[in-house]
Amino acid sequence: MRHWLPALAILPLFAGHTWAAAPTAQQARDLAEAAYLFAFATAEHGKTLQAIAAKLPVNYLYNKTTLLGPEDRTVVSPNNDTLYSYALLDLREHPVVLDVPAVPQRYYSFQLIDMRTNNLDYIGTRATGRAAGSFLIAGPDWDGRQPEGFSGKVIRSPSRIVFLLGRTAVDGEADLDAAKAVMDGYKLRSTQPTLLPHKMDVPEYLPTKEGPAENAFVDFNGLSAWHAWSADEQQRLAQFAQIGVGTGKPFDAKQLPADIAQAVQQGAEAGRERIRTASERFAAPVNGWQSSPANIGHYGNDDLTRAAVAWKYIYANDPAEAMYPLTRVDAAGQALDGSRAYTLHFAPGQLPPVDAFWSITLYDGKTQMLSANALNRYAINSASNLKRDADGGLTLNIQHAQPASSDNWLPAPQGPFNLILRMYLPQERALKGDYQPPAVQPVNSQE
Repeated sequence: MRHWLPALAILPLFAGHTWAAAPTAQQARDLAEAAYLFAFATAEHGKTLQAIAAKLPVNYLYNKTTLLGPEDRTVVSPNNDTLYSYALLDLREHPVVLDVPAVPQRYYSFQLIDMRTNNLDYIGTRATGRAAGSFLIAGPDWDGRQPEGFSGKVIRSPSRIVFLLGRTAVDGEADLDAAKAVMDGYKLRSTQPTLLPHKMDVPEYLPTKEGPAENAFVDFNGLSAWHAWSADEQQRLAQFAQIGVGTGKPFDAKQLPADIAQAVQQGAEAGRERIRTASERFAAPVNGWQSSPANIGHYGNDDLTRAAVAWKYIYANDPAEAMYPLTRVDAAGQALDGSRAYTLHFAPGQLPPVDAFWSITLYDGKTQMLSANALNRYAINSASNLKRDADGGLTLNIQHAQPASSDNWLPAPQGPFNLILRMYLPQERALKGDYQPPAVQPVNSQE
């Protein structure tokens, strides 16, 4: 049974709207395509909200003290460089406070994500420094009264539900205990401590990438009351309401005339295909590597980029926090596949320029999940015990079969795969685009 959120929070958006004549089939198709781009990221966000709410109460910080592996399938393209912390912040009644300890050496960050998948703000090494601190996070209905004695930073959210995603760097299994000790210092507390944490009823998630494209409308309508929409967004939602999207009520195509329902289905499918296509071509590749969009995490009215990022790697960081070049092809433009062997060679002085660390993670090309292998090695990073070339450069071996030396081996599946280079706290030349990773080279003997 699907549990619907109260419509009262969103119905005022449409009060006083003067409805035009019912849309024609073509107009309904166009509205559905535009609505799909607008709604997709929020709908896909619902998958994570549901998964976390099923296990954890709200306003409770959970530290996952093991590195993610192939069995972790909640979020596509997860990293294998950091330990994660999670919390669903329910800000409908009152703010919460996150306390962090001094972290003098290790990289860490907390990313605050709203219902539109915008990055609200950051707490961590780059954004707030290495000293201990307290941060009050408040929703759109907050009256502005701070807890007595609080003197930290205030972060305002347009969403009533915020996803808090923490990352704490860990240099492999041997470093886990030290990383856990840092995470023990993270504390999330209510500004009204008499209210006990409770489980949140999140609408059931219907798959967005497969099945009926209109699933995204069902998901979106169920979540829409948790965001305080801007005036511009309200105008757009008023248009989408003509086809039943974003009204605060269940989306039900059966309530539409048959020709309009068919047009809405066609428009939703067209929107989904646009997102799928856009997720493969954010920018012109250089050396086969595709850069992330410059506006990642802060999309404004760029619905297509917002949706494409949610499709490919939802919750991507701001570029200043981390950059994510991705490649699916080798130097000849051929799709990467574990039936062949490859090398990735960094010349001396050409390793990724970062102030924290870098990593290269391999993903199964069909699922975008980590690929199981006998070594349980899913990434190679700057802290790995790598063997340098004689000239000081670095060459990584990427293939399915184990090579003679596994020091620099990144195991690949037998089928298609892709690589993501993560650069944490990228330096200026990376941010400006002056640094480009080298192309993945096929090993000649395999041709």
